[in-house]
Amino acid sequence: MQSEVDSLKQRISELEAEKAELEAKNAELLKQVTEESTKREVENVELKARIAKLEQIAEENTELKDRITKLEQKQIQVITNEQEASPTKDISQHINYEKGITSDPLPEIEYSSTQPESSNSGKSKIFSCAILKLYILYL
Repeated sequence: MQSEVDSLKQRISELEAEKAELEAKNAELLKQVTEESTKREVENVELKARIAKLEQIAEENTELKDRITKLEQKQIQVITNEQEASPTKDISQHINYEKGITSDPLPEIEYSSTQPESSNSGKSKIFSCAILKLYILYL
Protein backbone atom coordinates (compact mmCIF):
# COMPACT_ATOMS: atom_id res chain seq x y z
CA MET A 1 0.00 0.00 0.00
CA GLN A 2 2.83 2.37 0.81
CA SER A 3 4.26 1.80 -2.66
CA GLU A 4 0.89 2.65 -4.14
CA VAL A 5 0.75 5.91 -2.15
CA ASP A 6 4.31 6.72 -3.20
CA SER A 7 3.41 5.97 -6.79
CA LEU A 8 0.38 8.29 -6.60
CA LYS A 9 2.46 11.05 -4.99
CA GLN A 10 4.98 10.73 -7.80
CA ARG A 11 2.16 10.89 -10.39
CA ILE A 12 0.74 14.00 -8.67
CA SER A 13 4.19 15.63 -8.80
CA GLU A 14 4.49 14.80 -12.51
CA LEU A 15 1.02 16.21 -13.22
CA GLU A 16 1.78 19.39 -11.23
CA ALA A 17 5.01 19.85 -13.21
CA GLU A 18 3.11 19.30 -16.48
CA LYS A 19 0.46 21.78 -15.31
CA ALA A 20 3.15 24.38 -14.54
CA GLU A 21 4.66 23.87 -18.02
CA LEU A 22 1.24 24.24 -19.66
CA GLU A 23 0.50 27.39 -17.65
CA ALA A 24 3.86 28.89 -18.68
CA LYS A 25 3.22 27.98 -22.33
CA ASN A 26 -0.32 29.40 -22.07
CA ALA A 27 1.03 32.66 -20.60
CA GLU A 28 3.56 32.94 -23.44
CA LEU A 29 0.87 32.33 -26.07
CA LEU A 30 -1.41 34.87 -24.40
CA LYS A 31 1.44 37.40 -24.49
CA GLN A 32 1.98 36.75 -28.22
CA VAL A 33 -1.74 37.08 -28.96
CA THR A 34 -1.86 40.35 -27.03
CA GLU A 35 1.16 41.72 -28.92
CA GLU A 36 -0.32 40.70 -32.29
CA SER A 37 -3.67 42.19 -31.32
CA THR A 38 -1.96 45.47 -30.43
CA LYS A 39 -0.12 45.44 -33.76
CA ARG A 40 -3.39 44.88 -35.62
CA GLU A 41 -5.06 47.72 -33.71
CA VAL A 42 -2.18 50.07 -34.60
CA GLU A 43 -2.37 48.98 -38.25
CA ASN A 44 -6.13 49.53 -38.25
CA VAL A 45 -5.73 53.05 -36.86
CA GLU A 46 -3.07 53.82 -39.49
CA LEU A 47 -5.24 52.40 -42.27
CA LYS A 48 -8.28 54.35 -41.10
CA ALA A 49 -6.21 57.55 -41.11
CA ARG A 50 -4.94 56.72 -44.59
CA ILE A 51 -8.48 56.02 -45.82
CA ALA A 52 -9.68 59.33 -44.38
CA LYS A 53 -6.82 61.14 -46.12
CA LEU A 54 -7.57 59.38 -49.43
CA GLU A 55 -11.26 60.26 -49.12
CA GLN A 56 -10.31 63.89 -48.50
CA ILE A 57 -8.01 63.86 -51.53
CA ALA A 58 -10.76 62.28 -53.64
CA GLU A 59 -13.17 65.02 -52.53
CA GLU A 60 -10.61 67.71 -53.35
CA ASN A 61 -10.01 66.08 -56.75
CA THR A 62 -13.73 66.15 -57.46
CA GLU A 63 -13.90 69.82 -56.51
CA LEU A 64 -10.90 70.60 -58.72
CA LYS A 65 -12.39 68.66 -61.63
CA ASP A 66 -15.60 70.66 -61.22
CA ARG A 67 -13.64 73.91 -61.23
CA ILE A 68 -11.71 72.81 -64.32
CA THR A 69 -14.95 71.91 -66.08
CA LYS A 70 -16.43 75.32 -65.24
CA LEU A 71 -13.27 77.08 -66.41
CA GLU A 72 -13.27 75.10 -69.65
CA GLN A 73 -16.91 76.00 -70.23
CA LYS A 74 -16.19 79.69 -69.58
CA GLN A 75 -13.14 79.46 -71.82
CA ILE A 76 -15.23 77.97 -74.64
CA GLN A 77 -17.80 80.72 -74.13
CA VAL A 78 -15.09 83.40 -74.28
CA ILE A 79 -13.64 81.88 -77.44
CA THR A 80 -17.10 81.64 -78.99
CA ASN A 81 -17.82 85.25 -78.06
CA GLU A 82 -14.48 86.35 -79.49
CA GLN A 83 -15.12 84.43 -82.71
CA GLU A 84 -18.60 85.92 -83.03
CA ALA A 85 -17.25 89.42 -82.41
CA SER A 86 -14.10 88.96 -84.49
CA PRO A 87 -15.22 90.86 -87.67
CA THR A 88 -16.09 93.92 -85.60
CA LYS A 89 -13.07 93.43 -83.40
CA ASP A 90 -10.75 93.09 -86.39
CA ILE A 91 -12.03 96.36 -87.87
CA SER A 92 -11.81 98.20 -84.55
CA GLN A 93 -8.36 96.77 -83.89
CA HIS A 94 -7.20 97.96 -87.31
CA ILE A 95 -8.58 101.45 -86.65
CA ASN A 96 -7.10 101.51 -83.16
CA TYR A 97 -3.78 100.23 -84.50
CA GLU A 98 -3.66 103.13 -86.92
CA LYS A 99 -4.38 105.48 -84.02
CA GLY A 100 -1.82 103.71 -81.79
CA ILE A 101 -4.45 102.46 -79.33
CA THR A 102 -4.45 98.91 -77.97
CA SER A 103 -7.63 97.46 -76.50
CA ASP A 104 -5.86 94.53 -74.89
CA PRO A 105 -4.70 95.41 -71.34
CA LEU A 106 -2.25 92.51 -71.44
CA PRO A 107 1.04 92.93 -73.28
CA GLU A 108 1.77 90.75 -76.26
CA ILE A 109 3.13 87.39 -75.25
CA GLU A 110 5.77 85.67 -77.29
CA TYR A 111 5.21 81.97 -77.75
CA SER A 112 8.06 79.60 -78.37
CA SER A 113 7.31 76.38 -80.09
CA THR A 114 9.34 73.54 -81.45
CA GLN A 115 6.76 73.07 -84.20
CA PRO A 116 6.52 75.43 -87.14
CA GLU A 117 3.57 77.82 -87.12
CA SER A 118 0.52 76.38 -88.80
CA SER A 119 -2.70 77.91 -90.04
CA ASN A 120 -4.14 77.39 -86.56
CA SER A 121 -1.50 79.57 -84.87
CA GLY A 122 -3.91 82.52 -84.70
CA LYS A 123 -6.54 80.36 -83.02
CA SER A 124 -3.87 78.99 -80.72
CA LYS A 125 -2.85 82.51 -79.66
CA ILE A 126 -6.49 83.49 -79.08
CA PHE A 127 -6.98 80.31 -77.09
CA SER A 128 -3.81 80.95 -75.05
CA CYS A 129 -4.77 84.57 -74.41
CA ALA A 130 -8.23 83.46 -73.32
CA ILE A 131 -6.69 81.00 -70.88
CA LEU A 132 -4.38 83.69 -69.54
CA LYS A 133 -7.26 86.15 -69.10
CA LEU A 134 -9.36 83.54 -67.30
CA TYR A 135 -6.44 82.71 -65.08
CA ILE A 136 -5.97 86.38 -64.18
CA LEU A 137 -9.71 86.76 -63.51
CA TYR A 138 -9.62 83.90 -61.01
CA LEU A 139 -6.54 85.07 -59.15
